[in-house]
Amino acid sequence: MVSANKVKITDAVVKRATLPPDQGEMILWDTEVTGFGLRLRGSAKTYIVCYRPAGAGRSANTKKHTLGGHDVIKPSSEARKLALAVLGKVAAGGDPVAERAEKKRAQKARVSDLLNDYEDDLKRRKYVATDIVMSVLRRRLKTHASKDIRELKGADYVAIISKIEKDGKAGGADAFRTRCRTFLGWCKFTKKVLDANPLEGYRKGRSTREEKVAKEQHGRALSDKELVAVWNAADPDTVFGRLVRFLILTGCRRNEGAGLTRAMLKRYSSRVDLPASFTKQARGHTVFIWSALEEILEKCAIDARSDLVFPSSRTGKKMSGWSKMLAALAKKCGVKFTFHDLRRTFRTGLSRLDVNKDLAELALGHAREELEATYNRDDAEEKLRQVFKLWADHVNGLVAKAELEAKLQGAFA
Repeated sequence: MVSANKVKITDAVVKRATLPPDQGEMILWDTEVTGFGLRLRGSAKTYIVCYRPAGAGRSANTKKHTLGGHDVIKPSSEARKLALAVLGKVAAGGDPVAERAEKKRAQKARVSDLLNDYEDDLKRRKYVATDIVMSVLRRRLKTHASKDIRELKGADYVAIISKIEKDGKAGGADAFRTRCRTFLGWCKFTKKVLDANPLEGYRKGRSTREEKVAKEQHGRALSDKELVAVWNAADPDTVFGRLVRFLILTGCRRNEGAGLTRAMLKRYSSRVDLPASFTKQARGHTVFIWSALEEILEKCAIDARSDLVFPSSRTGKKMSGWSKMLAALAKKCGVKFTFHDLRRTFRTGLSRLDVNKDLAELALGHAREELEATYNRDDAEEKLRQVFKLWADHVNGLVAKAELEAKLQGAFA
């Protein structure tokens, strides 16, 4: 409960003022300057000034502006002067409370700072693709990093998206649009630094017939010949080469392989356990180790800088520069492909080897409730071990066959 009393606020009054034990707060209003007062709350004594914005009328709620504590503003006559200055600003059309709130909002609304906070939030929630999301946002918003996020309008984001599309990167444009829209929603609802999401409701335009055809043709499974070419070009004496071979044998996503830690390796039981917080489907996934994969893991020396199985040889952290490395590998082997094509090849290959569809989906990590109802944990594990062995043997067979054919051609050349 707040009680109010009127008295001329002087240094002596401030010194004697005490809060009655049965009250949580009390305000002493000055008799000389309307709206100027001393607020007592606990042991604190604070000068305040209350006002209604100019032109708002008597029906408008009053706003309370804090001037400062009595131990900071001395003497009390100085606090009265400050109150008069605030009221003068209000009379001229100003709103000190709103201005202070805006200043406080602006202090935490710089794009670069928000991106840092967003990354911390994603990591706290154990979002699997945090590194990818933050890389996209920071790279595309780099020129606006020092700005207040309210300065950016919908047109600014659309300009970024349009430029990415003009560069021939439709997928990159979609990725930025989706991730930035989510980031801006977070800025609005979690950080409360935006009143509206500039990208809310903004969707990609309807695809043309040619775009639809191109989308249907996007992504493929490699032929046996192409798979062998990629395998042979992926040098097992390099970290990147070992990672590529790991992806071929396991069907894992690129970032699952790049983020793999030694703690996830269970060599004694010939398995790799990817935790729920690590995989895209957020439910955990296991791949099984056979000789071909064991040979790759044996070549993975421990890096004192990291617990990663496939760390960057330069930094010891997660590898980066994927586009350049993939382009170099594609040039070396003469096969144009994406990392996800290796995953498609794994899945398609299992079908060609007559692996049960449900087991093939489980091997890929596409676990669903109906699959779990079909295979209990123990039964599925043994069957999946055989699936990974079948695929590893198939890859080894293709590579061995290609080597034999090359030798025979050399012999008869």
